[in-house]
Amino acid sequence: MAPESARWVVRATADQIAVLRTEVTAYAQRVGVADGRLADIRLAVSEAATNAVLHAYRDRDPGQIRVDAGLTDEGWLKIVIEDDGFGPLPRPDSPGLGLGLPTIASVADAVELSAGRAAGAKLSMVFALSG
Repeated sequence: MAPESARWVVRATADQIAVLRTEVTAYAQRVGVADGRLADIRLAVSEAATNAVLHAYRDRDPGQIRVDAGLTDEGWLKIVIEDDGFGPLPRPDSPGLGLGLPTIASVADAVELSAGRAAGAKLSMVFALSG
């Protein structure tokens, strides 16, 4: 029987980045992701959550970051991180170096950035269980 998917909903604040990184990595380990891939997942989740904290709710109260994780029918781990912020728009006044998405793309097997349910951003990342 396939492991259940998991969901986390946290406030988009800096202290929650480590919570998501730890929880999602532990879930990945439970569903059979090889130890060699866990660092990639940890980094990708950290970068994606940081993007939501820094960019999604600028100039207003932090909203939520929603994370869903589960195995696909093909046996890949899919992690979706979503917010209800400003959406996936370029930000010339960015407080970061702009390396978050390229970093995620370098460690995940597939990445897709799209508009979220409301106006926010939705980042889908797929990882092979071994590699």
